[in-house]
Amino acid sequence: MRCPPPPAWPGNSTRTLRHAAIGAAGYAIVSPLQHAALPGLADRVAEFVAAMRLEAGRRILAALPQREGSVAAALLTGHRDHVNAGTMEAARKVGIAHLLAISGLHLGLVAAIAFLVARALLAVVEPPTLRFPTRIWAAMATLAAAFAYLLVSGAPVSAQRAFAMAGIVLAAVAIGRRAISMWPVALGAMAVMVAVPHAMPSASSQLSFAATVALVAAYGALRDRRVEPRRDSAQARPTLYAGGLALTTAITAVATAPLSLVLFGRVATYVGLSANMLAVALVALWVMPWGLAVLALMPSGLEGWVLLSMVWGIAAILEIAAGMAAGAGLLTVAAVPPWFPFAYGVALIWLCVWRRHWRLLALALIAALLAVLARPPDPLPAGAGGKVARAAGDDMPFASFRRDGWHRGPGTADVRP
Repeated sequence: MRCPPPPAWPGNSTRTLRHAAIGAAGYAIVSPLQHAALPGLADRVAEFVAAMRLEAGRRILAALPQREGSVAAALLTGHRDHVNAGTMEAARKVGIAHLLAISGLHLGLVAAIAFLVARALLAVVEPPTLRFPTRIWAAMATLAAAFAYLLVSGAPVSAQRAFAMAGIVLAAVAIGRRAISMWPVALGAMAVMVAVPHAMPSASSQLSFAATVALVAAYGALRDRRVEPRRDSAQARPTLYAGGLALTTAITAVATAPLSLVLFGRVATYVGLSANMLAVALVALWVMPWGLAVLALMPSGLEGWVLLSMVWGIAAILEIAAGMAAGAGLLTVAAVPPWFPFAYGVALIWLCVWRRHWRLLALALIAALLAVLARPPDPLPAGAGGKVARAAGDDMPFASFRRDGWHRGPGTADVRP
C-alpha cells in the first residue's frame, strides 16, 4: 500500500482519489476475504449495483470475442479495463474514442430509443391512447429506463449531466413546452455542481458541457431563422439524417477541439469528421438499440442472440477505426496556461448565449487564445522523486515518470530526467 502522490496538475487522476477519500492504493498477493454487507441501505444498494455491473460485464465478455466483447462491455457497463491498447489508440487517432466511454451521447440515445419504443407500444393499444395522456406515460417510462442505464453504466459525470437534462426535457415534453433550450443545460450544470462539485474541472465535464452548449445554440439559431427541412418524401429523410449527423459532428468537433488540445495535447484532423459520422450512425441506429435489448433480456438469460446482432455493428466501428487510423493526422501542441480553459469557456458562452451580432466577437477571442497554444511547456515535477522533465525541443505536451524512466507524449521531443 502507498499513498497517492499530490496532484501535479488540475486534471490529474490523484485529484479524483483525494476527493473520493482514498488515502492509499495497492495490490493483494492472496485472494480477498468476503465480508458481510454493511447494514446501511445505501451501501447495500451500491453493492448490489456493483455486483450487477460486474456480472453483466462477465456475461458479455464470455459470449463474444475479446475485441468486440470488451467494447460491448464498455458501452453497456462502463468497464473499459478489457479494451486493448491498440483499439484505444486507433480510436483516439480518428477521434472516436469518446464512443468507447459512457457519455451524454449514450444516455441521450438510450432516452430517445426508450421514448420512441414506449410511444409505439402505447399507440398499439387504442383505449389508453384515446383516453389518457400517453405522452406523460412514455416520458415516465423513458426516465426510468435512463435511470437504470445510469446505474448500470457506473454513473459517470457526463451521464449524470445528461440524465439531469433528460429529466428536464422529458418534463417539458410531458407538459407541451419547448424541450431544447439553454435552461436544461444550466439546470443540469447546477445539478452536477451540487452533487459532485469536484468533478466539474474534469475533462469529461468540460468536453461534455462544451459540446452540449454549442449544439443547443447552433440548432436554436437554425430554429430562430425558421430553417425547416422538408420531410415529405422518402428520399428526403435519409438525406436529412445524414446532413443532421454531419452538422452535429462538425459542431461538436469544433466546440471541443480547443479543450482537447489543452487536456490531451492533440486532436484528430479532418479524418475524424468522417469517422465520427460513420461511427455515430452505427452506434445510434444499430449498436445502442441492440444494447438496450441486451440489458432488458439479461435477467432472463436470453441475451445471447441479441449480443450476436450487436457485435456486427461494433465490428464495423472497429474496422472503421483501424482502416482510417493509418491516414489520420493528429495536431499536437505544447502545454498551455492553466487559465486557458476558463477563458475559452467564457468565449464559448459569449458566442452561444447571445443572439445579436456582437456574439461574433467571441470568434476573435477564440482565435487569440488558440495562438497561445504555441507557448513552450513548463517543467513537470515528479513529486517525491525529486526529478523534473527537461525537453530537448519546444514541443513536449506531456511527460510521465515511470519506474523505467520518463516517457514522452505523442509527437514530442526527447525527454530526459
